[in-house]
Amino acid sequence: MAGKKRVLFRNGEGPVHRVRPDLDGTVIAGEGVTVVRWEVPVDRPPTPIHSHDAHEQFMILLAGEIETHVGGETIVMRPGDVLRIEKRVPHGATRVRSRPSAVWLDVFSPPREDYLAAVRGEVEK
Repeated sequence: MAGKKRVLFRNGEGPVHRVRPDLDGTVIAGEGVTVVRWEVPVDRPPTPIHSHDAHEQFMILLAGEIETHVGGETIVMRPGDVLRIEKRVPHGATRVRSRPSAVWLDVFSPPREDYLAAVRGEVEK
């Protein structure tokens, strides 16, 4: 049906969006949240420490193991773990500790316009 919005995003089916020149994920746009599914290989450099002034973030680890830092604390996540990151709290230095990769969901509220731009193809490749 033309114009029908996608409701199911199956594992491994994508689409994959380039959200930054060094980062690809499947961005799923909701009315009140943005969800991103990441599959990150073990050899990817750690993410930078950063914070979000406007967004609360939840990380839900689906597969593998990652190490990340939130508010100065080092956290190791395993499948099924959920991490809540409040607005303005420094976080990052996330690295994958499992081979060959780790898979997680990031949920942002309110929606992230910069990631939605990637869905529209507006991010510099």
